[in-house]
Amino acid sequence: MVDRANNNSTSYEHPQESNLFNVHKAMEYNALGQPIVRTTGDTYNWSINLSAGDISGMSYIEKFGRNDTMSANIETIWDGGGIYTYLTSASSVYVTSSDGDDNPTGNGARTVEVQGLDENYALATEDVEVDDGASTTTFIRVFRVRTKTTGSSGQAEGIISVRSASGGGGTLLAQIQKVGTGGGASLGQTFMCVYTVPAGKTAYLTQWIVGAGGQNADTTAFFMARPFDGDTAFNAKDIIISAGQQFAKDYKVPLQFTEKTDLEVRGFTSSAGNDCSSTFNLILIDN
Repeated sequence: MVDRANNNSTSYEHPQESNLFNVHKAMEYNALGQPIVRTTGDTYNWSINLSAGDISGMSYIEKFGRNDTMSANIETIWDGGGIYTYLTSASSVYVTSSDGDDNPTGNGARTVEVQGLDENYALATEDVEVDDGASTTTFIRVFRVRTKTTGSSGQAEGIISVRSASGGGGTLLAQIQKVGTGGGASLGQTFMCVYTVPAGKTAYLTQWIVGAGGQNADTTAFFMARPFDGDTAFNAKDIIISAGQQFAKDYKVPLQFTEKTDLEVRGFTSSAGNDCSSTFNLILIDN
């Protein structure tokens, strides 16, 4: 037994309190260098720390998308319809709208935030003006766009498109849609189940969800991946079949995807015009 009355040592060891040995090994540190407890048995607290960005070397992203014009032909679950097209070389991106009120001084959308990867596959974010505004970043991937600033209407008045060339040309990389009747309302950001793992990171798929409209129509969805190893083909990694309901799959052993791997959800339906939504969650760990 340690004589606490006469012991001037700074050691905190105690023969009957082994869980207090080397307490510093039970700590993590956030981006500010502040200590946080590493929780191993409490998933909820661990998730809160991850969401807050307080676990060094780790982050997460949730990707969600929708395709409301599904058919018997397989399509990507995203706003633009059809199979998504990826850039083969980095490019500036250009933002346009179907409504003239969306411009740098207009009543509608003035700027949007483009999120993606630059020519080195590093994470990149840039605010770009609507009305054929161009980015200074050269993007190799775009996986999310959101309306950043607006005029008096508080939203985009038209459909916002992000392309690889000016004047509405080039490859369609992202689109912010409008929904509803009476002219509709802007969704404010993209709904695209498309993502590419950034350079220097490994992604782990923890959950995949598919929701399908139409009780009498089957919707078949595939989780697709294309690694950055010279292969040009996507391969299906999982499948969900649903009819008029939502199905969620939690991965007890997460699926691993290496840096620069392209990920997306594709699907088809037995009833033309069926609606399909999908969400997937990734934990990203620094290599």
